[in-house]
Amino acid sequence: MKDDVVWAQFKNGSEEAFALLYKQHAKLLYAYGIKLVKDRDLVEDCIHDLFMDLWRRKEFLSETDSIKLYLLKALKRKILRVLSKNKKNQDAAYSLSDDYTSQVEFSHESLLISAQLTSEQEEKLKQGIDKLSHNQREIIFLRFYARLSYEEIASMLAINYQSVKNLMFRSMKSLRKEFVSLLVGFYFFL
Repeated sequence: MKDDVVWAQFKNGSEEAFALLYKQHAKLLYAYGIKLVKDRDLVEDCIHDLFMDLWRRKEFLSETDSIKLYLLKALKRKILRVLSKNKKNQDAAYSLSDDYTSQVEFSHESLLISAQLTSEQEEKLKQGIDKLSHNQREIIFLRFYARLSYEEIASMLAINYQSVKNLMFRSMKSLRKEFVSLLVGFYFFL
């Protein structure tokens, strides 16, 4: 079913559409939330609260072309709001996470490609991602895990389209350098 149809049904009170929203997006929301904060309980609470708020306010919600983008933005705002409320009592568990490499689940095509990678190459990729800035890791996650378009990422991060493209280009260039050094070392020993 198309996003606009599901969204319209949900806004009209369909419990089936609401359940479909949750089923289709909860796993992605959780993965993204864990990338924002390290506290799993906080992320689960925020996702629960987000869906409860959506149900309570369904009649007043705006239209959307992308439910995924809408929910990702809403979750990020909710998490940041909770963090700012708890700022005075904040401990290490509530700090923003820079971990965009753990718990990443790849698409079917990516899994086929990664099956061909050696563990050394996978480790090199993780090291390369760890060397990226927080914004670069977030863009990589949103593009390849959440499968958002550049326009959606720009909207999500409140930056312009060209900045997203430039940041992605620099990220990929940096990751390519990591792989070139690995391949040079590999061929050197052959």
